[in-house]
Amino acid sequence: CAFPHTAQQQENASDCKRSDKPVKLFIMWSDNETTQDLLGYQVHADLLQKIILNKAMLPITIGVFGNWGSGKSSLMLLLHKGITTWNNEHSQKNSSSKDEISDKERILQIKFNSWQFENYDATKLVMIDTILESIKTDISNNTDIFEKADDFLARISLLKAGLFILKKAYDNLTPEFIKKWLPNKKELDKITGLDTYNNLLEEIEKGNTSKFIGQFRELFEQMVKEAGYRAIVVYIDDLDRCNPKRIIECLEAVKLFVSVDRTAFVIGADERIIEYAIKQHYPIEQKKEEISSPFSDYLEKLIQLPYKLPRLSGHEQETYITLLLCKQYCRPMDFTSIYENYVEFRKSDKHSKYNIDDIKRTFPTLKLSGVEYMLPIVPLIKSFLNGNPRQLKRFMNTLYVRKELANVAGFDELRPDVLVKLMVLEYNSLYISRFEELYRLQRDNTGCLPIKSVEEQAKSGEEITDELWKNNWDSDYLKRWLASTPSLVDINLQNYFWVARDALKTETPIATVVTRKVNLIFKGLCAIQTNSSMSKRLPEYLNTLDEDEMDMLILLLNEKLISNPDSAECWRILNDNAIDKLIINNIDRLKALLNNVKTLSIDPQASAFFVRVES
Repeated sequence: CAFPHTAQQQENASDCKRSDKPVKLFIMWSDNETTQDLLGYQVHADLLQKIILNKAMLPITIGVFGNWGSGKSSLMLLLHKGITTWNNEHSQKNSSSKDEISDKERILQIKFNSWQFENYDATKLVMIDTILESIKTDISNNTDIFEKADDFLARISLLKAGLFILKKAYDNLTPEFIKKWLPNKKELDKITGLDTYNNLLEEIEKGNTSKFIGQFRELFEQMVKEAGYRAIVVYIDDLDRCNPKRIIECLEAVKLFVSVDRTAFVIGADERIIEYAIKQHYPIEQKKEEISSPFSDYLEKLIQLPYKLPRLSGHEQETYITLLLCKQYCRPMDFTSIYENYVEFRKSDKHSKYNIDDIKRTFPTLKLSGVEYMLPIVPLIKSFLNGNPRQLKRFMNTLYVRKELANVAGFDELRPDVLVKLMVLEYNSLYISRFEELYRLQRDNTGCLPIKSVEEQAKSGEEITDELWKNNWDSDYLKRWLASTPSLVDINLQNYFWVARDALKTETPIATVVTRKVNLIFKGLCAIQTNSSMSKRLPEYLNTLDEDEMDMLILLLNEKLISNPDSAECWRILNDNAIDKLIINNIDRLKALLNNVKTLSIDPQASAFFVRVES
């Protein structure tokens, strides 16, 4: 689909038609990880690379922690790219050197996406096999670098065979099937003459799993050193997308290599989901006097360096959105120049925003009318979205699709800032019902909202007194929204709601606004059977939630109460004093909790909750 709507796009389209060249005008932003660093994450990647290149720091396990969509995968990709560059430069530097040992010193990088293997019966063993197979492929492809390449390949075959011993519990493989993978003692003596390999065979024969793992680790470390690797770096991504059982399997596989010299594991995940998986797998009750939890202890022993990605600041959000707009509205060659200039800017300035003024100052002849037309949306997005890169990108994609739909429908007068002001309500899980309320208000008033007086009250900081608005629009967030630019006074919103009609549903599917983490926590809470256990566990769970996630938990409780107002699980949660953390000083959450709930059907035993929150 191609719908040119800015003057520059129409001019480009005409040029393309005249020259009979294909035109690509409908550009959306991919949700995949990228090495094009629009978030300023290169500094984080450089630091992690410096740590991995320091031999004294190995072995190490690094946890790249952040919420869903925070850019963990992109950071890991930047790190991978940086180490690849180091490998290439090191190889070229030593290609003319007479030092044969330094020629061999290289870093092998291995990617493992745990989510892709979630349906496998033995994710742990698949990961170990992936590591061994990657080393085997690297040695096979570089036999000129590795001395005794056949020796190393034979050792890898033995270690791969040993995996079948561990896998017997899953696949019930017969000893005969395993034996054909194993070299005999004579072959082993010919390869290495090392007693440890003979010992490994004995442990395999005895079926002694614990001793086998010890031997496996020792032999693996010995092979890595003798092969001349400076480091083997394993990237484990999307771990928090797996179910708790698979998460634990991957962590157990990492534990096998934790003390192996010259190895580095980089794990990208939401730390809170990992901790939830550990709690599910090791259901240990924590004593009140304990400062740290057994779950945190487990994670701390496994992760030597937790590296938490911060939420984007206001300046970083503005920079990111500006660059996304430039990528959309500028020619590819022009955007390449802008991006390169931005990279140089970030090297010397890590704090300031890189905005349209910087671009115009550096490229005075560049046509930026399309970007400038969209810039009024930036303050709204900064103020009302949560700064999550993936959510920002998806928001921008939805905005772009709706703008193009408006152009096709002939609604050329639609302003992007007005459209965005409406959309930020739609994207807020707690206030999405206000979006539908605005639809009904404009529908009943021929497209224009009776909003002048309430906007003035919000801007002056006064209490909302207008009868139409005072009950549902008196929160700080909504008053800030009412006071924000642009004003909606005398703007006909009929066409705006027409392009956004996909969001106008009586009941918004909960799955579209609630993250997997919050769903897991809600299921865990509903599974608690006693009030005493609830008193212990509920505060722990709530402490892991940010404000947005608390809104999501309210929606899940509301959904369950609508279907069953007498739900024992819900009232066990709500009758606990800790739940007040969600609703204290937040009347909107309390309204959302009971919205459309048949309160007359609630059992009288729930009265403790109402007495507690009456004020």
